[in-house]
Amino acid sequence: MMKKQGEIYVKNDADKWFERNMYSNHNCFTEHLTDIFPKSFLRNKNIAEFGVGRGNNILFLSNYSKQIDGYDGSSKAIAHLEKLKESRPNIDGMKVNLGEEFGGLRTYDVIIFGFFTYMLSNEEFKVLVENSKKLLNKNGYIYIYDFLSETMIEKMDSHNDKLKVFKRNMDFYLDEMKDFYLQHFKLWDNSKLNEYMNKDNQHTLDVFIESDDYNWTFSSLFKLK
Repeated sequence: MMKKQGEIYVKNDADKWFERNMYSNHNCFTEHLTDIFPKSFLRNKNIAEFGVGRGNNILFLSNYSKQIDGYDGSSKAIAHLEKLKESRPNIDGMKVNLGEEFGGLRTYDVIIFGFFTYMLSNEEFKVLVENSKKLLNKNGYIYIYDFLSETMIEKMDSHNDKLKVFKRNMDFYLDEMKDFYLQHFKLWDNSKLNEYMNKDNQHTLDVFIESDDYNWTFSSLFKLK
């Protein structure tokens, strides 16, 4: 039987991604999340980030949340969270295959899909959403940021020819998130993510985003019905 995307990624690529990406700051999408939620709301909430990378977003969110847990397919990423936990006791982590059903450390008020779903097949994305619904508290949120395309695109991953990269349109997300309300949406230019970090307010609309969707990324906040 052919291996699923997530299984291949966890075995061969998750740790390699961790080693390749040595950036030291949280990203603009995570900062935007703390802008669109009232600080008083986040202060007593449990948050989970799926796809933690180097843990920079986790560290940033530990300043705003009651508890912040990271889930990732990389053993090295989770080991790094364990080190962060030594000085930030509200941080925890767990190694999982995000394309398969898994149990959580606790339930959450906000779950973040942190720029990894482009590595999941459509079938695995469905599993991810259903799994997340089980881990969400009543009226919980899912915050997604990823590539966006006007059409559905599949192409070979540049790091592993046994994997595909998926760029999806908004219709796909709205259909798969049918048990949620879309509460917030923003379009970003993937080539300017570092530039965005120098802005004082991530709410600011980028009026210079090209109509060509090659560099489109998006962030969306969905609330469970």
